[in-house]
Amino acid sequence: MSSQTIEQMIEGYFLSTTKAIGILFRERLLPHSLIVIYSTIDTCGLLDAPSTQTVATGASFKEWVKKYVLVYPGLEFNEIDLWAARCAVLHTFTTESDLSNAGKARELQYYTGDKSAPHIQRFISFTKSYQGGKHLPVHYGDLAEAVFSGMKAFLPDLDANCRSDMAHLARLRKLLQNHVHEPAPSNSFKPNLFHGCTKECSCLFLPCRKSA
Repeated sequence: MSSQTIEQMIEGYFLSTTKAIGILFRERLLPHSLIVIYSTIDTCGLLDAPSTQTVATGASFKEWVKKYVLVYPGLEFNEIDLWAARCAVLHTFTTESDLSNAGKARELQYYTGDKSAPHIQRFISFTKSYQGGKHLPVHYGDLAEAVFSGMKAFLPDLDANCRSDMAHLARLRKLLQNHVHEPAPSNSFKPNLFHGCTKECSCLFLPCRKSA
C-alpha cells in the first residue's frame, strides 16, 4: 500500500497530469493531449462519485463536468457534447461519436490561436454553420483551462471526502498510488497557459478554412 499522504497523492496526480498536457501542447501534439484531458475527467468523475462506485461511467463524467467544468465562463458546449467528444477522441481519435452522428450532441472542432484573427473568425463562422449547426468550434485553451480550473476547485472537495469516508480514501489510494509526489511549482494551474500559443490557426481535426 502507498505510504503517501492524501495531499501527496492528490497533488502528485494533478501535477503529473498538467505536466503531461503541457508537454504535449508544447510539442504541438494537441490531439494526443485531448486523450489525457478526457481520461483525467474520467478519473476525477470516478473520484467524485459515491464511494461504492468502482468504475468510471458516462454519468460520473457528465456530473463532474457539470459541477467543475461548465462553471468556467464563456463555454458553449454542455456535458453531453463533452461526453460525446470524449468518446470520439478515446475510441477513434476523431470528432465523430455515436451521439453526434445521431444528432444528440454537437461535434466539437478544436482550434488554437488568436480568436480575433480574421482566418480564425472565418473558421469559427464556418464551423457553426456547417451541416446546420451540427458542429461547435472550441478553443483548445478554453477547454484545457476549464478542466484545470475544475481540478483546482475539486482538490479540496476530494481531500474532504477522503478524510470523512474511508471508502473514498481506499479508492483514491487504488487509483492514484502510482503518481509520485513532487513539490508544487508557484505557477501551478496558471491561467491563460494555452492562449496565444501560435499566430497560426491550428484546427486539430477539420481542415482550416483560411480562404476568404
